[in-house]
Amino acid sequence: MKKLIDKLFIKQWSIGITNASIDDIISNKISKKSFTWLPIKDNTRFFADPFVFKNPNGNIEIIFEDYSSYNYGKISLASLSPQFSNLSIKPLLDTGFHLSYPSVFLQNNKTYIIPESSKEGGLHCYEFDFETKSLINKRTIIENEPLLDSTILFHNNKYWLFATKRGSKSNSDLYIYHSDKWDGDYVAHKGNPVKTSLSGSRPAGNFIVHNNIIYRPTQNSAEYYGKSIILQKINHLSEEKFEEIATTELILQKNNKFNFGIHTINITNDVIVVDGLRKIFSPFTQIKIFLNKALKLI
Repeated sequence: MKKLIDKLFIKQWSIGITNASIDDIISNKISKKSFTWLPIKDNTRFFADPFVFKNPNGNIEIIFEDYSSYNYGKISLASLSPQFSNLSIKPLLDTGFHLSYPSVFLQNNKTYIIPESSKEGGLHCYEFDFETKSLINKRTIIENEPLLDSTILFHNNKYWLFATKRGSKSNSDLYIYHSDKWDGDYVAHKGNPVKTSLSGSRPAGNFIVHNNIIYRPTQNSAEYYGKSIILQKINHLSEEKFEEIATTELILQKNNKFNFGIHTINITNDVIVVDGLRKIFSPFTQIKIFLNKALKLI
């Protein structure tokens, strides 16, 4: 009965932004923060998986999954002033396949975007062009692997790529790959899958390095998808071994408009972005979405 009632609700994600520090994340002071949420007029559209960086002029760029319940996910860009005003949103990438989790990786004074493209059958990256605000110079990092939420860490003179895989264990089984170059060739970790857990495996944003400690934001879906984020402190990372321990659970304050869940967090300087989940009672919209998907299968 509970599952049937739940199907009457639309689950909508949006992106929240606030001023905070790394210390605020580690101690979970973000639970006391109020966020400015990007406006969404349509209940069948959601914004999720936000990554953030700053333009050379100081403005804030948020790259994210822009999803329609009637279609699939694309990558869009939200540009804001340092005061979170003058918002503009533009489409950035549409490959005809579902896209999400546009991980941001900085290398050699360039900003690279690595979106989740598992339905296309590989992992690709793009360079972000600040002049045109577009993605250029596509290259393939890993072929023929349906990786989800790929996130790269540089540690001990190696590049480590963390991800899960599309399938029945997409939220629980963690895989690691390593390479001497950030764009490949990547070798699978000897212990893959290095971890199996619904609470603390799937990546939830870029790594946070603070006081020489590496923290890995992870999704907690033990109770339901996107319930919270758990920070994992990495104790050991090598080609033969991987160990981490849970430290902090990140939640959103109940006075936030989107407070039912959170599954991505990222930071640049003093700006933090998250995605938040809310439930909207809308049975007729759910029926329209169901019929639309059914017709596409005919």
